Amino acid sequence: MAKLKRNVTFLQALSINISAIIGAGIFTVSGVAAGLAGPSVILAVLISAIIAILTGMSFAELAHVYAREGGNYEYSREILGSYAGYIAGFIWIIATIISGAAVALSFGGYFLSVINLKISSEIIAAVLVVALGLVNYFGIKHSARLAILLISINIAILIIFAIVGIFFVKWSNFTPFFPKGANGMLVASAFIFFAYTGFARITMLGEEIEKPKKTIPKAIMVSIMISAIIYMLTMFVLIGVVPYGNIANSKSPLSEAIFYATHSPVAEYTIAVGAMVATINVDLAMILGLSRVVFAMARDNDLPKSLARINRYGAPDIAILSSTIIMIIAILTIDFKNIIALSNSAALVSYAIANLGAIKLAFMKRKDNSKMLFRWRFFILIPVLGFVSTVAMLFFLTKLSLALTFWLLVGITIYYVFAKAERARLGLPIVQYKQIPRKRNW
Repeated sequence: MAKLKRNVTFLQALSINISAIIGAGIFTVSGVAAGLAGPSVILAVLISAIIAILTGMSFAELAHVYAREGGNYEYSREILGSYAGYIAGFIWIIATIISGAAVALSFGGYFLSVINLKISSEIIAAVLVVALGLVNYFGIKHSARLAILLISINIAILIIFAIVGIFFVKWSNFTPFFPKGANGMLVASAFIFFAYTGFARITMLGEEIEKPKKTIPKAIMVSIMISAIIYMLTMFVLIGVVPYGNIANSKSPLSEAIFYATHSPVAEYTIAVGAMVATINVDLAMILGLSRVVFAMARDNDLPKSLARINRYGAPDIAILSSTIIMIIAILTIDFKNIIALSNSAALVSYAIANLGAIKLAFMKRKDNSKMLFRWRFFILIPVLGFVSTVAMLFFLTKLSLALTFWLLVGITIYYVFAKAERARLGLPIVQYKQIPRKRNW
């Protein structure tokens, strides 16, 4: 079997991770979150950032020790066992498919708002996914270069929004600061977390990154901090220029806010174009990460082996093709009610598992932490706080999302039991890394 190539630099890794974070979330979720918390949504952004940093540090530690393709799926398999890996892998795949389909449809909606065509947003969304699948097919270098270009445009437009909007800020919009109380702020932070959920995307590409033990942790932490600063500035301007109640139900809050402030169609279209760029960027990173998790699971016999094939461009082509097709099916069939909460709950379950893995890793290395990234005596408190905070955020989401996530876990567990029995019947081993060591060339 062909091997993946290590040709992703730190700048490209950082761009891919920022692309997965600073994207459609801030262009869509900001209105919903503002309606839930009012001006205190600014603090909600900070709370979500702190939780992301705690879990990000757990991912950074795991990536430093186990820099492999597949991210949390691989970490969980290695530290917590094959069942935990199954849960982490499948729950992440499902969350990515759902949110990726929603982001693509968001692109379709923004596209039709800018270019008036007699065509459904579903068709436009499907075309976008096919195009991004093709970019991924021709190798990660092309995806990384496109990510750098798109994220540069995206950040520039958010900065333009902040610079233009700052002149129209009305301080009266910030009072009362807690109109929905502390509970409203915490609920908003659970929704805002949707805008941070891509911070672990780069861990999916562990075998394609140069010097992964240093590059991945650094890319995770830097991307979260950059995103948090941009998000807080954006939310401050958003709340300042328009009363939060006016955008609570808006699907394009930043566009509406800038038009409310300036009455300029040019400014409104500029932000709409930024939202389109953001959705392209997010779906590019999602298909990239999704295909790598599928590839890693297939390589370990947790999915059909054919999905682990690598083409002449060094990309897992069958995994990319299958990921693209499944996302298109989701675009054409899925019900998007409570989509943000459902995607968040699935991601939070995956992150809770990652924190558990980091806790166990800290115990495993407590006598010899020479190979650890964070060599603090009490580092174990970080993943403990990460686990507690991610689980706590689950209970601030909708009951429907929690119920659906529960049944997803039940379904994955049933599939795991039957798959394990089938492997035993066929005489196939349940692959463990200690049984089959892999060459490490970093």
